[in-house]
Amino acid sequence: MREVVLADAGPLIALSRIDALDLLPGVFGRVMITAEIREEVLPPIDYRGRDLIAGALAAGWLSCLPKSTSDWQPINPGLDAGECSAIAAALQIPGCLLIIDDRAGRAEARAHGLAVIGTAAVIGLARVQGLIPAARPLLEQLQPAGYFIHPNIVEAVLRDIGE
Repeated sequence: MREVVLADAGPLIALSRIDALDLLPGVFGRVMITAEIREEVLPPIDYRGRDLIAGALAAGWLSCLPKSTSDWQPINPGLDAGECSAIAAALQIPGCLLIIDDRAGRAEARAHGLAVIGTAAVIGLARVQGLIPAARPLLEQLQPAGYFIHPNIVEAVLRDIGE
């Protein structure tokens, strides 16, 4: 298990929309977010799964880092504030694992030598660790819940876990 796991907004929202946010503490224990990501996942308007994220913060397994004073700038200027804050924070934490799905964000993180994992792989790890009986049903719920993960990624995860 990684000492520090940091999540971007997308995976948190995706897992909360399919009522699977609790896989994160099962797989990783504690998960961190940045202040910018907290703002993204807890906007003033309600959405399906928002209460699960708020509950995770209240429970303490999801915790927020203090606002960064880093002047780090991404190679790709198209990254949003949450992705930038997550990568900047992860660069300050040796051995940090970053949970991020955005293609540009993943490329940026990898360009800086960060370890990354996506939502589909988190679900796959939950299956391997016996937290869920099967990964396919959860993966199939993502797109109808408004979260797109390329079918090739889904199939690769399912193949890797023998499902």
